[in-house]
Amino acid sequence: MKYKIVHDKVEEYFIKSDTMAIYPFINQWGAVCAEVYEKDAIILVEKKPFRIIKDTCPYYGSTYDGKKEAARINMGRMCFAPIMIDTKLDIFFFPTQSPRKDSCIWLSQPHIEDIESIDHKNVRVIFSNGMDLPIESTRAALRGKLHRAAHYRSVLMYRTAEKERERLRSRDLILT
Repeated sequence: MKYKIVHDKVEEYFIKSDTMAIYPFINQWGAVCAEVYEKDAIILVEKKPFRIIKDTCPYYGSTYDGKKEAARINMGRMCFAPIMIDTKLDIFFFPTQSPRKDSCIWLSQPHIEDIESIDHKNVRVIFSNGMDLPIESTRAALRGKLHRAAHYRSVLMYRTAEKERERLRSRDLILT
């Protein structure tokens, strides 16, 4: 599969439903920036990955801290909590390590097909479009984070679907 690489300086980027991963890199001036992997493009953004996450949350209606607190309330206290950016667009991300570390990679749970071991300290994340991304982590550690994010997504998607079913039932009662 071919990817379109955008080499222009992109200073503003908001996560969307086809965003698969946000990967840090150091630019030629020594600043931490991000490679954003979408289904059919790789976009270079002049922001840290965590800043992209934090800036995207209000774009969809809440703050990062609010979304982090919601994850804690719904899932209990956990390290490296998954973040629900938007349920309707199915955007759920999780960090590979502490979000405040410049080396943290953010992955989109709905886009991950598999995680394969490369060696005992490295894995390859396989995405729904066939792209793979090597990451320094053990398979067990990354799968645990992926499963927590999937569980959180499942809980929220079920609630959203249940509310929609209730709304349709009450509408049907009014119409009859």
